[in-house]
Amino acid sequence: MRCKNCGNRLLSKTSFCLYCGERNAYGCGAYLENEKLKLVFIGEDVETLAFKVYDDEVSLRNLFEICAERIHERRVDRVVVSGERKDFVASMISKFALSDLEVLVTDDMNFDEFVGKLVEFFKRVRKIKKVYVDPEEKISGAHSTIIGGREGFNLIMKLARSPYVKKVVPGVIENKGTSQGGVRIKLTRSDDRGNIRALLIHGAAVQQIYVITTASNKEEGEVVLKELISLL
Repeated sequence: MRCKNCGNRLLSKTSFCLYCGERNAYGCGAYLENEKLKLVFIGEDVETLAFKVYDDEVSLRNLFEICAERIHERRVDRVVVSGERKDFVASMISKFALSDLEVLVTDDMNFDEFVGKLVEFFKRVRKIKKVYVDPEEKISGAHSTIIGGREGFNLIMKLARSPYVKKVVPGVIENKGTSQGGVRIKLTRSDDRGNIRALLIHGAAVQQIYVITTASNKEEGEVVLKELISLL
């Protein structure tokens, strides 16, 4: 197998090319089923590695150290997790990661469906532009108040940290009443331009939030919407 960019020989079809720096995988999935953990690397080709899972502490540590090495070898920066014990798998991948890694947990589905959605997701995400701006600089608009105190601000910051978010604009506050109750944010929908509406809720108070994304249409906006939901 050779690098599609420079022709240098690769260890596998999704390996990172150490000669020219070409990434041949742009995403990874992790799926646990029937005591077998599968890593699925998505590039121009799809490569699957399978590992037997043993539940003793030493074996688990060794397994996830090996997984971390395989992920780092391909220089992917995002892993999507599904299957059995997905929260545990996600936490272990994060714990043993050898570089900055975004780990997302997605819905339950069978393995074939998972792979199909991975391919679709990463190919769409790859087309969407990214912006690298300090998250606090992304928060703007005429309404400087954010309900929910520190907790509300932290939820807004989670949105602002996404590289697919250009601006987060706090809007008007409605139904001003008791502020008792938890603080939460609800992402509603993407519009035709790929921007997203959200509601920040604190008790009876509801604040409209406008999320301006790098998506160029509704389809790309839906991809960004799913990612933002996973960040919350």
